[in-house]
Amino acid sequence: MNMNNLLIRFKYRDLRNENHVTYNETIDGLLIGYHPQTLGIQPQYDAFKSSLDVEVGALDIIRKSGYTGEISAQDHVRDGIFRGLVEAVQSARYHFNADKRKAAEKIDIVLEHYGNIAARSFDQETAAIDDLLRELNDRCPADVTLLELNDWLAQLDIENRTFKQLMSERYAESAQRPKTRMKAARNETDKNLRELLDMVDALVQVKGADAYIPLINDLNAVSERYKNQLAQAAGRRHKN
Repeated sequence: MNMNNLLIRFKYRDLRNENHVTYNETIDGLLIGYHPQTLGIQPQYDAFKSSLDVEVGALDIIRKSGYTGEISAQDHVRDGIFRGLVEAVQSARYHFNADKRKAAEKIDIVLEHYGNIAARSFDQETAAIDDLLRELNDRCPADVTLLELNDWLAQLDIENRTFKQLMSERYAESAQRPKTRMKAARNETDKNLRELLDMVDALVQVKGADAYIPLINDLNAVSERYKNQLAQAAGRRHKN
C-alpha cells in the first residue's frame, strides 16, 4: 500500500463561512469519536478545537449583526416588489394588445434568466436585482415603458438601495466591536487542521496505516462531499 497522500486535501478555505464552520465541526465530531489521545494527535487536536471555537464565536457575531429583524423586514419588502413585477409581466403576456404581449414575452425572457431572485441569499439577491434592473433598462426600455413598468423598477431600486444601506450600517457596527475577525479565525483553524492532518500522515508513515485507515476513510468521505460542493458551485458560476 502506498502510504503517501492517503488523506484527501482540498481548498477548504474557499468554503463560505457557514460551510467552513460546518465542515470543521463535522471533522471535530469524527476526531472525538476516534479519541485524539489514542491516535497520538492530542496536541494538534487541542489547537484545532481551540481555533474552531473562536471561529464559531466569530460567525455568531456575523449572524447577529447581519441578520437582524430590521434587515429581514426590508428584504421582505423588496421581495414583494419583485414578485409584483413578475406578476405584472405574466399578466401582460395575456393582454389583448399584441404589442404588449410581445413586450411582456421579451421581458419575461430576461426574468426567466434570473429565476426566483427572492429565494437567494441576501448578498446574492442584492447583486441580482442590480443586474436585473440594469439589463431591463438597457435592453428593453421601450417594452418597460409600454407595459408601464417604470414605477415597479424604480420602487425595486429604492427598496434594494435601502437594503444595502441597512447592511452597510450593520457591517460597520460589527467592525467596531473588539472581537476576533472571521478571516483571521478561519485562517487559524485552517492552519491547525493542516498541522493535524500532517501529523496523521506522519504517524501512518511511522506506525503503519492499520490504526488510522478507519479515521482516514471517514475524513476523506467528509472532505469529498465538501470538495464536490465547491466544484458544483464553481460549475454553476461558470455556466452563469
